[in-house]
Amino acid sequence: MIKSHTTLLQFLACALAGNAAARAADPIVINDFEGTDYGHWIASGDAFGTAPAGGTLPGQMHVDGFQGRGLVNSFKGGDNAIGKLTSPKFKIERKFVTFLIGGGGYANETCINLMVDGKVVRTATGNNTEAGGSETLAPAAWDVFEFAGREASIVIVDERKGGWGHINVDHIVQTEDRGSFPLAAKPASLAPAVPEITRQLRIHADFLQLPLVRREDGKKPGLEKLSIEADGKLMRTMHVELPSEGMQPDFWYSADLRELRGKQVTMRYKSRDTKALERLELGNQEIVDPKAYESLHRPRFHFSPRLGWMNDINGSYFQDGLYHIFYQFNPATTSKGAGFDMHWGHSVSKDLVHWDEWPVAIFPDATGQCYSGTTVMQQKPIPGLNEGAKFPAPVMFFAATSPFSQHIATTPDNGRSWKRFSGNPVVPNIGNGDRDPKVIWHEASQHYVMVLYVGGPDTYRILRSKDLIKWEQASVLPNWYECPEFLPMKSAVTGEELMLLYGCYRTPKDAKDPFSSDSCYQLGRFDGKTFTPITNLRNAHRGTNYYAALVFMNEPNNRPIMMGWARGTRFPGEIFNQCASVPLLMQMKAIHGEDTLCFEPAEEVNKLRGQPLFKLNNVSIAEANAKLQGLVSDAALDVSVRFRPEATGNVNVTIRGIRFTYDIATKILKRANQSSQLHPGEFVDARFLIDRGVVESFWNQGEAAYCIGSLHTDTGPAFAIEGNAVIEEIVVYPMADIWK
Repeated sequence: MIKSHTTLLQFLACALAGNAAARAADPIVINDFEGTDYGHWIASGDAFGTAPAGGTLPGQMHVDGFQGRGLVNSFKGGDNAIGKLTSPKFKIERKFVTFLIGGGGYANETCINLMVDGKVVRTATGNNTEAGGSETLAPAAWDVFEFAGREASIVIVDERKGGWGHINVDHIVQTEDRGSFPLAAKPASLAPAVPEITRQLRIHADFLQLPLVRREDGKKPGLEKLSIEADGKLMRTMHVELPSEGMQPDFWYSADLRELRGKQVTMRYKSRDTKALERLELGNQEIVDPKAYESLHRPRFHFSPRLGWMNDINGSYFQDGLYHIFYQFNPATTSKGAGFDMHWGHSVSKDLVHWDEWPVAIFPDATGQCYSGTTVMQQKPIPGLNEGAKFPAPVMFFAATSPFSQHIATTPDNGRSWKRFSGNPVVPNIGNGDRDPKVIWHEASQHYVMVLYVGGPDTYRILRSKDLIKWEQASVLPNWYECPEFLPMKSAVTGEELMLLYGCYRTPKDAKDPFSSDSCYQLGRFDGKTFTPITNLRNAHRGTNYYAALVFMNEPNNRPIMMGWARGTRFPGEIFNQCASVPLLMQMKAIHGEDTLCFEPAEEVNKLRGQPLFKLNNVSIAEANAKLQGLVSDAALDVSVRFRPEATGNVNVTIRGIRFTYDIATKILKRANQSSQLHPGEFVDARFLIDRGVVESFWNQGEAAYCIGSLHTDTGPAFAIEGNAVIEEIVVYPMADIWK
């Protein structure tokens, strides 16, 4: 009995000790920001207000990824408000501190810092430094084991004005196990300083040949700014990682230095490899991988850059037999986060479908990055601008970022090179993140007209000018956001000549009639100063991977042909990232008594079709699917379907992981969380352009258009249709490879 009793006591003691140890290892919540105020945390400045936010704030993109009801959101005063939020001191009692973070990605400016003995010992930022991006909070962690038992505090910092000048933070916890939360990089101040190296040389060739290490993550150490100065000015800047001596580069980029030929320049770069710049060579031939367009995930008939990152379509125009597209471009990385370094990439085509890559048009310099814009055709001579050019002549408008302001450039050689105007900026900074100028010639008022996005709160500003150099503000359109397009369009209902305003729109969160869209439009009248809508806001292209689209100015057949960025497409393992939509014809059609903007592939896309793989008429869905099962998932296809719904139920079309569902009774087309009301007749028609990395779909003669990212390696059938309908006709065409 005594032995048994002793054993029981020992068991109870061990159990109690185990429970105590478990409690000691429980997570400690530093702050979950679920209260009605910040408690003992101290807020300074205007950015954080007096209490946690309940989510998205007025004028802000949708915020998600936080826990519970509240979070720290320094957008309370917009991106120009600044301030700090400081915690009371606490003891480091666990191995890790975890948290959720989003917003701006600027070190020391939009960040969360852990302070010990008055010094920043750990830090983290959001992920965004360019227009667009996402307000989703992401998990992160600090390893704080070395500070165990010491007092610390947390400071959430917003010291940045302008785009992405805010920080979002939630759910800060001490824990013994960080789980899958990735570790944030240590502050640069804690790492040994990387010395700056320089090289002076005279530019005697067209290109600087850059051997580069491939970057998929712009946050990892090793990425440094390469700067080139001439005549006392910063002429080029780009973040790159140069390989160490003896290391083979992942790819080569030939940086165009024609503008600097004959000049003495200074190159600057931070590296512990003191010979890194000395190994760089000049050359007159661009280094091009002959197999660049043959890789596994490269789209076969959608435009993509040979290498690097692309996003917004910019400045599209036609002149002397060539269609020109420009696009936001970072040639040194496939990651949008790698310093961003927005250039204007440039490609040309004779037929809108086969593209040749020309040298980069404009580069980041002392005025900052080159954000999106447009090209307008100058109608007649203007002193100091395009002198000696044949008119109409292209004038490029783009947004520089330091500070945000509008600049122009012209070309002396039919688009082969571009020269910035000496009087830039032509529109100085107005508000928060001014960008995406769309400029047209308005014949009725004999003025050039600019539609410009200006934030804080979201607005389109309409400006006008006689000479493209001196601009006056004329009117303001609230709630419009980024990437405007403005063009004449005839009402299909009344025949009246109107203007189409196209872009993104988002009402404040507390708006009476909330509306948010990345592609929407209104028709209206325009007197040269004020746009007066005569229709409600309506969704245009349904996405979900379609953004930042522009029409070609000076199009030879006067067609509104639009190309957009296929935003969010993915191409793992490639030396390029992102692609464009095919060129789309925009048409206003009278559907169900309303002017409806429709998108269909331009007729030039049809020229890529080969002989049909098969064509079936008046067959059942089962018979069609039996034939469709023979398609392979990596085939580039153009599939046209016309079906007659029967009774009720659904008709589903599945392409790899994409599913469209057409409800026969309601005539509503659904794709994921989107829906479109169709107005077909007896038959429903649809067209599908299926490529590696992207699928585009057009329903009821373009009444609903979709662009969706999809790898050919994704699971699911190459093409399948099911439901209660009879197939009147289905035609499957192979599509030519535009790179061959």
